Amino acid sequence: MREWLAAGERGLFIRSYVVLAGGLLVVAMLLDLGFGALQARQERAADPWLVSTLRLMESDLAAMPAEARAERAAALGRRLGLELDLLATGDIASATPLGSAPRELVDDDGKLYYLWNAPALGATIRLGPFEPVREGWSSRLLPLLFYASILLIVGLWLRPLLNDLRIMTEASQRFASDYREPLDTARRTTQLRSLARNLDDMSARVSQLIQSQKEMTAALSHEMRTPLARVRFAVAVLEGEVDERHHLQLRAVSEDVRQIDELISDMLDYARLDHPGLRMDCQDVSLEPWLRQVLAACPPHDREVTTVRRDDLQSLWMEPRLMELALSNLLANALRYARRKVSVEVARENGMNRLVVEDDGEGIPEAQRASVFVAFTRLDTSRNRETGGFGLGLAIVARIAALHRGRVVAGSSATLGGARLTLEWPVP
Repeated sequence: MREWLAAGERGLFIRSYVVLAGGLLVVAMLLDLGFGALQARQERAADPWLVSTLRLMESDLAAMPAEARAERAAALGRRLGLELDLLATGDIASATPLGSAPRELVDDDGKLYYLWNAPALGATIRLGPFEPVREGWSSRLLPLLFYASILLIVGLWLRPLLNDLRIMTEASQRFASDYREPLDTARRTTQLRSLARNLDDMSARVSQLIQSQKEMTAALSHEMRTPLARVRFAVAVLEGEVDERHHLQLRAVSEDVRQIDELISDMLDYARLDHPGLRMDCQDVSLEPWLRQVLAACPPHDREVTTVRRDDLQSLWMEPRLMELALSNLLANALRYARRKVSVEVARENGMNRLVVEDDGEGIPEAQRASVFVAFTRLDTSRNRETGGFGLGLAIVARIAALHRGRVVAGSSATLGGARLTLEWPVP
């Protein structure tokens, strides 16, 4: 039971149990009170044996002279082991007159008396006292057993439902982390088997679709590089055999081939980052050689790139290969749009590692700062159209940040005036 409730369904079980059981208990108590009130307002049918006895007594006393009736009533009472009195009508204080049925009276000691209107005697017969009916322990325990049975029935009804939900929730979480393993919950559920079967079928189709799409992307990317290499070789051969006018056209073709090759590389990187089999080998990386390696791998440029390490930071906890890819994409983005200056800042603040890349370009419009990290997103400003780009670089950065349990945000640089891209992830 503890293991069953230790998953994420404890709160759901408690809320469902309280709502259902509490609702049923309230309804049962209200019905109990309602029936009790109705029974109290209804006149109880007189006991036919009691009525017959009182009528016989009335007939017996009516046959006696008026002066002998009191003595006769006392004799009948002694014979019955009860008190039998004749009361004058004026001796009875009652808001309502006596009817044709015996009326019950209870004295201060809880003893029960019956009053019988005897017109033949011109008086009222009082018979009693009778010991009140005492409720036994079983009658007192019965309501408790009824309410406890409601709680037990609700719990037994909820448990298999919550167990099925736990099975499907855990399986869905595993499928979200690894789409290669479709759900297999129908055979393990009992109450929600139809829903589990539909989820299993849906996950199988989604898994097949995703794997087919990724396999096709990887295959196309690899297959395209072979003809691109032949085109690049042919262009290099032709450049040595044509005049200057055709050289310009061949350079344009070579530039197009280079861009297509970069797009293929970005697509492969992006697909690789989304693969569930990706291993995160995080480690404490020395900053100085790592930054020097990333900056050396940047394409040729004429911008001024400065690096700043806050508080003389010496190392960062990260996956060096992936974080190198992220910083390379941030630098490529900044170098593409910067006019003259690019700044790289490394810091650690409030338990977060930060890589901040700024440029002095036009910046990113505030309304589009969130969308730049979506794959294949191209801004509607000259920032993208004049300088190119495929919209995958920042999407790769966002994915790497998520793999480090962090995030990347776009803002405005207060020092350079252009874009400010901040990649941050928690310190372990």
